[in-house]
Amino acid sequence: MKSRVGFVLSLSMALCAICLSGHAQTGYPQKPITVVVPFPPGGGPDKLARVLGEKLALKFGQPIVVENRAGASGTIGAAQVAKAAPDGYTLMMTPNTFVLSPLVLPKGVVTYDVQTSFAPVSIPSKALLVLAAHPSLGVKNLSELVEYVRKNPGVSYTGSASGSPMHVAGEMLKQAANINMVFVPYKGLVPAVTDTLAGHVKLVFGPYGVLAPHLKSGRLVAIGGLAADRVSFASEIVPLAKQGYPTMVVDIWNGLFAPQGTPQAIIDMLNREINIALALPDVKEKLESTGEALVGGPPEALARAVKADTDTFGSVVRSARITAE
Repeated sequence: MKSRVGFVLSLSMALCAICLSGHAQTGYPQKPITVVVPFPPGGGPDKLARVLGEKLALKFGQPIVVENRAGASGTIGAAQVAKAAPDGYTLMMTPNTFVLSPLVLPKGVVTYDVQTSFAPVSIPSKALLVLAAHPSLGVKNLSELVEYVRKNPGVSYTGSASGSPMHVAGEMLKQAANINMVFVPYKGLVPAVTDTLAGHVKLVFGPYGVLAPHLKSGRLVAIGGLAADRVSFASEIVPLAKQGYPTMVVDIWNGLFAPQGTPQAIIDMLNREINIALALPDVKEKLESTGEALVGGPPEALARAVKADTDTFGSVVRSARITAE
C-alpha cells in the first residue's frame, strides 16, 4: 500500500515538475494577453472569450483583454492576428465562418491561409445549429418537410447572410434531399429570425441559443439539429443525420488560434488551461445556458476541424456557386 501511495505521489510531483518546467522555459505570460474576436460584441465567440478569459486571467495572473475587430466577414480581425508576433500575446477566438470566408469572398480579400497562417490551440465549444419552420407549413420533422417542399418547390429559407454556414447548410439539404428551396439573405441573424417569425420566410437555420425561446413558445417548430448526435441541453432536438440524411452534419464550432510560429510550449500551456477551465461547473453552466456544447481536446482536433470544413464547405460552395454579398 505504501509503495502504491509513494508511486502516486511521485507521479504527481513529476507532472507538477513538467508543468512548472514548461512555465519556466517559456516565461509566459509576463504581460496582458489579447484575444481578438473578429465580430461585434455579444455573439457566441465574444461570450466564450470573456468566460474563458476570466479563468485564464486568474490562472496566469495577467489580464486577458478581449478586442472586437469586426468587419469584412471576420477577415479584418483574422488578418491582424495572422500578422501578429508569434509570442502568445495575441490570440483569436472565431467561429468556423473563418473557414468559409476564403471560399465565398472575392479573391484578394482574404490575405491569409486558414490552414497555414495560424497555430490551432483549442475548440472550446460548438453551437448547436437547428433547422426550424414556421408553423404555417404544418411540418414537424424532416421527412414531412421534404415531402412538403417536393409538392411546393421554391420554399424560402434563411439564416443570416449569403455565404454563411446557415446558407451552406441549406444548400447541403437541397442536394441531399433533391429538393428546391430558395435562400433569402439578411444582414445578420436577428432580422432573418424576425422575418421567419412573421412568416415572410418559411424556414430558418440558426443557433439553438437564439431559436430556443421561439421553439419553446411554439412560434417556430424544430425540424432537427445539425449535430451528429443529440446534445444534453437540447435533447428534444432530433439530429437531421438520424432522420435519414446522415450527411446533414454542420458544426458551428468556436476555435482559439495563435499566429503560426507560436512556440509549442505556449500552445500546449494554453490548451491545457482551457481544458481545465471547461471542466469547471460554473463555466459549463454559463456556456450551456447560451446553447454552447463544450468540446475541448488537443490542438490537433482544431486542425482537423479546419481541414474537414475546408473540404466539406468547399465542395458545397463550388457546386452551389455560393458567394458572399
